[in-house]
Amino acid sequence: MSIEKPELLDIILERLKATGGRMTKKRECVLGALLSMDRPASAEEIRERGQLPASDLVTVYRNLETFEKLGVLQRVPLENGTHLFELTAPDEHYHHLICRECHKAERLDVCVGHEVVKRAQAHGYSQIAHMMEVYGVCDECARP
Repeated sequence: MSIEKPELLDIILERLKATGGRMTKKRECVLGALLSMDRPASAEEIRERGQLPASDLVTVYRNLETFEKLGVLQRVPLENGTHLFELTAPDEHYHHLICRECHKAERLDVCVGHEVVKRAQAHGYSQIAHMMEVYGVCDECARP
């Protein structure tokens, strides 16, 4: 994350207010959990860290969607179709190196997006988005 967490919290609160949203107790729990994470996490991990009951998993997903719409959360797709989630600097995105075994996800400092966007625009496309994740097995999981 290229900005500090307190600054990101201020931005989230500002964007939430600007869209007519409010900070509910459960949203606060989800946001607190996300801010305390130093890596992308599953919705279940976020629910647990936020100390919400198992019945609130749908609430967690709704709030993750809200933060994504605010431009401060990114979904990290796993090969099995599930996702990890992480807070990002506003309207930024990152690519990841993801372990197939333990699902550890590390940010890659590489993005080919600008070139891809230029080529897509040259073909007449607009509203362009891209995803690139790299999957492998981390050192810890590869050890016998």
